[in-house]
Amino acid sequence: MNKRFKEKIKAAFGERGNLWLEQFPGTLEVICNKWGLTVEEEPANLSYNYVAYVKDAMNRSLVLKIGIPGYDFSNEIKATKEFQGEGFVKLYNYDEKLGCLLLERLTPGKMLKEVEKDEQIDIYLTVWNRFNRQTSEDLSHIHNWFNALVNPVSNDFVTDEQIETALLYKREIEESSRGNVHLHGDLHHENILFDEEQGWVAIDPKGVQGDIYYDYISFLFNEINGDLVLLETRLKQITSKQALEEQRLRKAAIALLTVQVIWAVEDGAEEAEEMNEVLAYLRGSV
Repeated sequence: MNKRFKEKIKAAFGERGNLWLEQFPGTLEVICNKWGLTVEEEPANLSYNYVAYVKDAMNRSLVLKIGIPGYDFSNEIKATKEFQGEGFVKLYNYDEKLGCLLLERLTPGKMLKEVEKDEQIDIYLTVWNRFNRQTSEDLSHIHNWFNALVNPVSNDFVTDEQIETALLYKREIEESSRGNVHLHGDLHHENILFDEEQGWVAIDPKGVQGDIYYDYISFLFNEINGDLVLLETRLKQITSKQALEEQRLRKAAIALLTVQVIWAVEDGAEEAEEMNEVLAYLRGSV
């Protein structure tokens, strides 16, 4: 478990994160004993969950994912169960109390971002369109994410007027919605991996339900690196290929990205400034 990961956990979860880190060696031991696992390797790019490549008693190579138990991780477990099927990583076991998932290991596990940019959109939409999009009362509603816009942490990125605009667009999306469906909530270039047997497979759902337009947003902004032409190209391609209303997609993007900028500010993430530049561009395009 590297230093950067520990700092992210502390920044995001405060004292709860500190306690989880202190107890983690014991938690890992309990999980490994329970499922007969041996840790082989830890990937370097940990985000807000611990991930390790493990072997089980049958010598299968699997992935162990451990997060801070609670509302968010429980939703991820529910979503992973709901999405089981073609085009989604296989779930072998889980423990909601311990906050862990045991998943198949995708080989070689190449990320979508490693593919040429002009090939990414079709792969992404193929995976997107394979999802089980039924409704479920068990999953949290994405509207809860917009609570971040109520009394947000003071910052230099988002003004009160811009927050009001985001909430206005959120209401427009609600009022014009055809209903809530399962959403991945975080389907982007790092959460679509290539497996030599299955092809491209999705991982790491957030576990929410809501209007279907929101599930395009994470991909739109990911791996932009300030390239607004690329952003515009993605918007046009997704709108055309999926028969979407372009202005509605832009408004959904503005609403959700405003939330994500607030989150980035709260977590002290370096990406907040770049995200805000993209947001400014989108506001000017509606």
